[in-house]
Amino acid sequence: MRRLRRAPRLAPVRVLSAPPVLEEGMNLDPRGLAAALRALGYRKAREAARLPGSWRERGDGLEIHRRACPVPGGRLPAAWVRVVVRDGRIERLLGADGRRLRAFTLEPFLLGSFHGRHLQERRPLPLAAFPERLVRAVLAAEDGRFWRHRGIDPRAILRALWADLRGGGPLQGGSTITQQLVKNRVVGSRRTLGRKLREALLAAWIETRMSKEEILEAYLNEVYLGQDGSVSIVGIPAASRFWFGKDVGDLRLPEMATLAGMISSPGRFDPRRHPEAARERRNWVLGRMAALGWLDPSEAEAARRTPLGVAPPPRRLDPGGDVLDAVRRELARRGWEPAPGPVPVTVHTSIDPFLEGLARRALERQLRRLERDRPARRPLEGAVIVLRPASGEVIALVGGRRGVPGGFDRALAARRQPGSSFKPFVALAALASGRFVPASRLEDAPLEIATPRGPWRPRNHDGAWHGEVTLREALVHSWNVPFVRLGLALGHRELARWATAAGFPGVPDVPSLPLGTLEVSPLDLAAAYGALATLGRRVRPHLVRGLAAGAGEEAPALRPVPAGERVLPAEACWMVLDMMRDVARRGTGRRILAWTGDRVPAVKTGTSQRGRDAWFALVSGNAVVVTWVGRDDGKPAALSGAGAALPVVGEIVRAPAPDLLAPLPEAPAGVAVVEIDPETGGRATPGCPTRVREVFPRDRLPGPCPRHRSFLGRVGGRLRELFRGRRGGRGGGVPRR
Repeated sequence: MRRLRRAPRLAPVRVLSAPPVLEEGMNLDPRGLAAALRALGYRKAREAARLPGSWRERGDGLEIHRRACPVPGGRLPAAWVRVVVRDGRIERLLGADGRRLRAFTLEPFLLGSFHGRHLQERRPLPLAAFPERLVRAVLAAEDGRFWRHRGIDPRAILRALWADLRGGGPLQGGSTITQQLVKNRVVGSRRTLGRKLREALLAAWIETRMSKEEILEAYLNEVYLGQDGSVSIVGIPAASRFWFGKDVGDLRLPEMATLAGMISSPGRFDPRRHPEAARERRNWVLGRMAALGWLDPSEAEAARRTPLGVAPPPRRLDPGGDVLDAVRRELARRGWEPAPGPVPVTVHTSIDPFLEGLARRALERQLRRLERDRPARRPLEGAVIVLRPASGEVIALVGGRRGVPGGFDRALAARRQPGSSFKPFVALAALASGRFVPASRLEDAPLEIATPRGPWRPRNHDGAWHGEVTLREALVHSWNVPFVRLGLALGHRELARWATAAGFPGVPDVPSLPLGTLEVSPLDLAAAYGALATLGRRVRPHLVRGLAAGAGEEAPALRPVPAGERVLPAEACWMVLDMMRDVARRGTGRRILAWTGDRVPAVKTGTSQRGRDAWFALVSGNAVVVTWVGRDDGKPAALSGAGAALPVVGEIVRAPAPDLLAPLPEAPAGVAVVEIDPETGGRATPGCPTRVREVFPRDRLPGPCPRHRSFLGRVGGRLRELFRGRRGGRGGGVPRR
C-alpha cells in the first residue's frame, strides 16, 4: 500500500538553463532562435502560433507562444510575442495586445535530470490538474467501468479469457486500472496464471484501502509511455511534454486520445515511428469515448481528421553530461546530493543555452578541421569555459566533444600545463612587486640554469634572440627567455605568492614556472583570468543559482557561494590587461581580430612543451572565455594556441548573440597613460621622432626623454633630479630590469 501511494511522487531532480531573454537592439539570428525553439520541443505552426509551445516564421522574424514555465524566484505564465528582426538585430518586440515590449523571457532549457538508478522521467501532478477529458480518454482506452467495479471487472476478464482460449496463448487483457497499477508496482508483468490471480486479489484489497481518486491519480502518474534513449517516460504529464511539447492542461482532444491509446503498447503506437498505427489507435479511443457517451459523435469525427501534431524530440544541449556533472559536484560541495524524492526539485543554473550549444559546435568543428589536416594522429579533445567575471557565474561549459553522463569532464578535471597562457600572471607578479613596469627592460639572450637534471637552456618559440626588450614586448610576442629571467629576478616565493592569490593551485618550485609548467584545469585558468577582469576581485566560479521545489513545498537549503574578495592590486591587473590587448593587436593572438573587428579584447595564447596543450584565453568587460585543445593521453600533438584553440574562441565571440565583447574596465586612478620615447624610455618631448603609448603607476612616471628634450626641459629635469637626490628615481627614466 505504501509503495503504491509513494512511488508516483518520486520525481527526478530537473536541471534548467538560465531563461534566455530577448531584448530590443540585441543581436539575433532568427535561424538560431528557431533551432533553439525546436530544441525546446516547440512545434512549428502553419498559421498563427496560437497554442503554448508553438512558433512560426514571419517574413521579418518569428512569433513565439511561450509555455508556462518555472524560472528562478517563481513561474512565468504562458505568453505570446512577435519578434521583429532587421539587419541581424531585434528591432521590435510586440506583445499579444500589440504593445511594444522592452524584453521577453523565453522558457529555460532542460539541461538534464538526476533520475537515480531507475532512469525514469516523471512530472507527477495531483488528480485535479488533469483535464476531465484526458481522464475520460484514459478510462475509455483502459477501463470504461472504472467507477463501477471494485478492482476486478468480471466482464472484462471473461472477454479476455475467451480471446486467450481461442488464441491458445497466455492470459492477456481484461485488467482494470487498479490491476495494472498492482502489476506495475507490486507483482510484475510475467504472464502466468499465478501472477494474474495475485494481481486480482491485491487489486480487490487495494480498493478497500484507497479511494478511486487516489488510485486514478497514482495510475495517471505511473503508467509507462515510451522511451527517451535510456530514460523511461513515466506518467501522462511527462509523456505530454515529451510527445507534444505541452503541459497536460494545454493538450487538445486528439492529443489526449493519442496518449491514452499508447498505454496498451507504447512501442507499437509510437507516434513518431509508427504514425499510422498511432492514428488508428487514437481514432479508436475517440470512438470509444463517443460510444460511452463521453463525447459528441460529431466532435469525435472532427478530431479523427486532425493530424497527430507530434512535437520534434527535444535536442540535448548537454549530450555528454558535462553541465550535469559540474552541477552535481557543486551541489555536493554546497551541502546537497541531488536524487529523486517525494518533493519535485528544480535546479536553476546560469548556463546560457544559446551559448552552450554554440560553444559545443565551435569546438567540434575545430577539432574536425585539425584532425582532417593530420589524419594519422590520435583523436583530439577539448574543453571550453565561459564565465561572467563580476559574478563568477559559468554561462557555458563544454567538457569534451562527446561522452556519456558521469564521464571525464575535461573542463573541470583535466589538469594540464597552461604554457604561455600563464605569463600574464608572471607579469602581474612583477608589476605587483613594485619593481617593474610594462616598459621595464628584460634581456633576451642565451641563458643556462643548473637543475638537478642537468643544465637547462630555455629558448624562444621562434628560435631567435631579440636583445633587450620591454616586458610588454616579451608578453606580446610570448618570448620565453625574458620571462625566465623575470622569474629569477622575482624569486619563487614572490611569484608563487601572486599566482596563488590569483587562484592557481599547487604552484611548483621550478625555474620553468614562468613558462607555465604547473598543472591547471580550464576552470582554474578561467577563474584566474576572471580575477584580472575584475581588477583583482576573485569570485568562486559556480553554475547553480538556486533550487526550487513544487508548489507549497520547501526547497533544500544550499550553502551560499562565498562572497568575492580582493586578492590582487587593481593597478597591476589593469596594466596586465592593457598589455594583453596588444597581444590581440600585434602579437601571438592577432588572428582574433578576424572575429572581433574593431573591438579589441585582452587575449593570450598558450602552448605547452612539444605542442601537447593548446590554450587561448579572451578577457572582456563582461566575459572570460578559455579553450583548451589537446590529447587525453598527454602525448605531443604539434599544436599551438593560436592555431588550435584561438579559432574556437573566435567562433564563439563572433556569433550574433550573445555579445561577449564589452569594453574592459577604465584605468584605476593609480594608473597613468603617457607617451614615451621607445629608444630611451623617457616621457616623449616635442623633439622625440618616435612616440609610443605606455602605462605606468602614477608614482613611477618616467622623466622626460634625456636625448630629445629641449633646453628648458633639460634644466627642469636637472632641478627635479637635484631635489630627488638621485637620477633614475621615482621621477627618473624607466628601470632597466
